[in-house]
Amino acid sequence: MPAHQLVAEPPDHDAVFVRPDSPLKPFSGRVLERSRISLAALDFGFYFDDPALPVVVAPARQVQREWRYVVVDGEVVAGSAYEADGRRALPDDPTGRPWAFAKAVASDLEPPESVYVLDVCESGGELRLLELNPFSGADLYACDADDVVRTVSVAARRLAQG
Repeated sequence: MPAHQLVAEPPDHDAVFVRPDSPLKPFSGRVLERSRISLAALDFGFYFDDPALPVVVAPARQVQREWRYVVVDGEVVAGSAYEADGRRALPDDPTGRPWAFAKAVASDLEPPESVYVLDVCESGGELRLLELNPFSGADLYACDADDVVRTVSVAARRLAQG
């Protein structure tokens, strides 16, 4: 099968969410009509030039709320709620259900890096893993900067010492 064709049929939904299967985000995720998925619709040639770039295609879902967590050595060290409308960052409760969910995901997940960002969302009344992001390219929103700097510095020193 040519690289520009789908390896598997996308989900049987009219609207699907398509995003790169890469934390580097060579293009931004978007909702497309299933029949309109194409390299051109994904900005091929503008942000990326590999026609074989793996993508994730999933049923489009409404996201009610979002949170971002900084994970260092498998531990959630800081978190922030996030409102996409108006791009407002809000403090998050370390004793709340989203933070506990993020901790459970981080403990079950093979970490992609020593330090990374884990995004959680609420959709249909359920908490879900939204995506993982590289720490170096992520906005930290209302995460406690002192906690982030302290724990990331310790991890960086440990990694530098080998």
